[in-house]
Amino acid sequence: MSATRRYILLKSHMRSHSTLLAHILGSHPEIDGYTELHKRYESLTDLHGMTPRIEEHTGTRRRGRYALDKLLHNNCVVAPGILSRDDVKVVFLLRNARDTLPSILRARVVGDEVGSPGTSEIATRYYITRLKRLDDYSGIVGARAAFVEAERLIADADAILAELGRYLGLATPLSPTYTLFKHTGKRELGDPGTNILAGRVLRDHERDPGGGPVEIPDDLMSSAVAAHAALLPKLRERHPAR
Repeated sequence: MSATRRYILLKSHMRSHSTLLAHILGSHPEIDGYTELHKRYESLTDLHGMTPRIEEHTGTRRRGRYALDKLLHNNCVVAPGILSRDDVKVVFLLRNARDTLPSILRARVVGDEVGSPGTSEIATRYYITRLKRLDDYSGIVGARAAFVEAERLIADADAILAELGRYLGLATPLSPTYTLFKHTGKRELGDPGTNILAGRVLRDHERDPGGGPVEIPDDLMSSAVAAHAALLPKLRERHPAR
C-alpha cells in the first residue's frame, strides 16, 4: 500500500448506477472499497476509520492509495473541512428523475429506510431532498470535484472512465469490466439486483429493469424532474470534464 493515503467520496442518490461505478472504481488496483459504509465524515478520525471498514467488507488488507466510500443518504454527513482536504477526491453522480423514481420503487428502497415498502411520495421526497444536499456539497467543493452523468456512464463508459482516471491521476485506465466482490448484490451495501452480477457495464437494452411499469403521479414526477433540471447545469458548470 502506498504510504500516501487518499480518499474518494462518491456522492450520489439511490438507483443512480452508483453501485456500478463503485465496482468499477474498486476494481482498480489503486482503489479499495466498493460498498456503502454508512458513515459520517465530520473529523479526520472519521476519515481514517474508512480503511478498517473497507478491509472488513472486502476481507483483504487495503492495497491501494485510495479508499472509497459511496454516500447516498443525507444522514451520512460530510463536514466542509473534509470536503476541502487535499487528500479527498469527490465524485458526484446524478441520474434523471424519470428513471430513478420507478427504480427506487421497484427495488423497494426509500430514503434512509432501506428495504421499506415505499410510496411515490416518500421516493419523491427522498430524491428532491437528496439533490438539494448534493447541490450544497457541490457548491462547497467547486471545481475540485468531478461529475458523472449516470446516462453517459451507460452510453459512453469509455469516455467517462477516461475522464475519471485523469481526475484521480491513476497510472492505468479504469475498465468497464469489474470484479464481483464479497458483498456484491447484497442489500444495504449496494444494488441487490441482477444487473450488477454481469461484471461489465450493460447498455440500457441489456439491463433488467427489475419489474414492470411503475406509475408516479404527474405532480410528484414534475417536481422531481424540476429538481433534476435545476441541479444538472450547476454540476456541469462547477465540475467540468477533464
